[in-house]
Order: sequence, then C-alpha cells, then structure tokens
Amino acid sequence: MLGKLKSQLAARPSLTFLLIFTLAFLVRFAILLNVPRPNLRQAGEAGRIAQSLIFRGQFADPYVIPTGPTAHTGPFFPMLLAGVFKLFGTGDRGYFARCILNIGAYSLLYAFFPALGRAFAFPPSAGLMAGFASALLPTKASAEVFRGWEEPYAALILALALLWTLRRWESPRRNAAGAIWLGIIWGAALYVSFSLCSVLIGLAIVDLWRHRFPRAVRDTGVILVVAFAVTVPWLLRNHQQLHGWTLMRDNLGLELQYSNHDHAAASSTLLNADAASLEMHPNNSAREAMIVRELGEIEYNRREMRLAREWIAAHPGDFSRLSTLRFLYFWLGPVEHPFELAITSAYTLVGLWGLVLLGKKVGRNQFVIWCTALICYPPLYYFVQYISRYRVPIDWLIWLSAGLAVSALVERRFTSATEERAYRRAA
Repeated sequence: MLGKLKSQLAARPSLTFLLIFTLAFLVRFAILLNVPRPNLRQAGEAGRIAQSLIFRGQFADPYVIPTGPTAHTGPFFPMLLAGVFKLFGTGDRGYFARCILNIGAYSLLYAFFPALGRAFAFPPSAGLMAGFASALLPTKASAEVFRGWEEPYAALILALALLWTLRRWESPRRNAAGAIWLGIIWGAALYVSFSLCSVLIGLAIVDLWRHRFPRAVRDTGVILVVAFAVTVPWLLRNHQQLHGWTLMRDNLGLELQYSNHDHAAASSTLLNADAASLEMHPNNSAREAMIVRELGEIEYNRREMRLAREWIAAHPGDFSRLSTLRFLYFWLGPVEHPFELAITSAYTLVGLWGLVLLGKKVGRNQFVIWCTALICYPPLYYFVQYISRYRVPIDWLIWLSAGLAVSALVERRFTSATEERAYRRAA
C-alpha cells in the first residue's frame, strides 16, 4: 500500500508539490493564529529599513532611532518587505501579510524538495520523505511563521547555483557562456544572502583541485569575476552612501562584539534575555544607536570588530566555550526548546548517515557538492549568536540526505521482507 502511494506521488509531481505546500502552509498558519499580536511586529532591522524605503525613499535607519544610510542587511529582503508594506500598510494588516509571505516562502521551499531530489538524482522516495516531513514538522516555528528573513529565498537560489554547478561538472563541454550564467546566478545569490559567498569560494577551490585542466581555471576566473561584477552596483552604492568601502553587508563587527563579551550567551534567546547584552546592540539601545549615528556605520563596525578581537584575545577559554556551544546549537538545535532540539538533532544525525550513502547511491559529484556546502557555509555562525533561521539556506541539503537514509532503510527492510515471503512460499 505504501509503495503504491509512493509510486503515485512520484508519478504526479504537480500533485505532490501542491500537497506538500498546502500541508506546510496550514501547519504554520495554525501557529500564526496563536501568536500574540505584538510578536507579529518582530521584523527587526529589515522591517525598519523597509519602512524607511516607503516613507523616505532611503535604504536606511535599521536601528531603534534613525541612523542614516545602512548596509546592515543585504538589499533583497528589505526591498521585498517594502513591497508588502506598500500594498498592505505598516500597521497590523501589513505585518500579518508579511507573516503570510514568510509562511508561503517556507512552504514553497519544502514543496520543492521532491523536485530538488529528482534534479540531483536522488531516489524519488528521498525527496518525498524530506518534503512531507519538513512540511509536517515546524522545527523553526518562529522563523517559519513571524521572524523569518531572506533564508528560504537564499535556500532556493543556492539550490539553483548548486544544480547549475553539478551540471557543469558532469558536462563534457564546459563553455564560457555557461560559466558566465553561473556567475550571474551567484551574483544574484549574494544580493539575497551574502553568507552564501563562502559556498561560492569553497566550490571554486574544489573545482580547481578536482579539475586541474585550463577550462576549470578559466571557469573559476569567469564565475568569480562575473559574480563580483553583478554586485558592483551595490558596492558602489554603499561607498557613496556610507563614505567608505564595504562588502554587501557591514555588520560583522557589531555581531561579533554582541556575541562575544562578558555577559554573552550562545543562543539569541538567552542573549536577548540579558539586559546588559541588550544595551550593547543599536537595534535595542538608543544610546548605542546614537554612537552609530555619530561615527557612521562603517566606522562603528570597525570599532566593534576591534573590541571583539580584543575580548577574544583576552578570553580565549570563554570564546572557545561559546563557539563550541554555537556549533552544537547550529547542528543539533537549541537546548531551551526541547521539541526543536529533538527533531533537529534527529534529522541532522540521520542526514549525516545519508551523507555517507550519498556518494554510493546518488553520485560522487553530488557528494562533493553537499560536503562543500555543509562545510563552507556554517563557520561564520560558530562565532556569532545562534538564531534558528541561520541554518535554513543549507537545511534542504540535510533534509534530502536524511530522506535518502530513510528511503534506503525502508527499501532494505522491504526487500528483506519480500525475500522472506518468497522463501516461505517456496518452502
């Protein structure tokens, strides 16, 4: 019966997509209906920038008081959010619409799991299991309902970039036009989430290491140059508005200092509960935001980076402890939320088992791409406060690996049971 249902779903991808999307949406919408109204307004710095875009036409003022032009976030999500607020207003209706958009984005991501599985040559059952399990289990409930930012969009564009990379690696012809298009995809990805840059660099290094022929060198150069060229308009905007050179975002110094100090905790839930810590972030503290306004955002982040380095050098033991805890939080989930901890730990560990099977059952190139993304993306998040949404861009990789492991186990047991029945009939 189960096998027949699986075959029917695999044969009807549009129906499967609709079922997973609907299931994911309804589960998270039910949670939304029980969220206290004040929590719906927790759009953070991105929400304030969106309002600045609407009322002043400026990508500015991410903190608790106006501080001027900003590069605290990338451009994609605040601009998307500004469109929502433009349509629905900046009152309760607008924030409710933002939550609906957020739920829809996550539901769309989960509904794509079977298609992503097929595209990367996974067995159909792996994508189906990953899609339905992720839809049914809101492991990052607050992020998936009302605290989410650009993460589901980053996951989707990362999937596109990795798929294009896989096809280039497996193609006998690697022309320059394909490298240009891949560079454009990566450049667009950096507008969505600059954190994906580490995956781009990791894949470039791996490609050079594995394919040392001239075309690989040419490809790497073309991809990196084109990706950089795509981001140049925003880099020039930042230089013009902030009066200094910075990357797509400039808040690394702030987040390192906020995450590494005498009162620091590994998780944002615990860190934000500490009054002294809250006063260190301009998102919460008018005093700190005044310093941003006086120094300018770039100089402020340079100061914060210097303070963070000084604290880390003076407290290597505390920094190692915090980083270890953040590593565990990132991969296993938050201790203070038992449900999320249990589910995240379970599918992560099963996903690691699936990673072992990936090279044998799917393909060597898929295995290398999976490992590169899972190794290169997270290190930054071992040094800053844990927030559950940070893992979302690569979480689909873990879900699919877990789906592969479970499908292999089910297939093995089903085969054993079939063989046993056949043996009994023969006896």
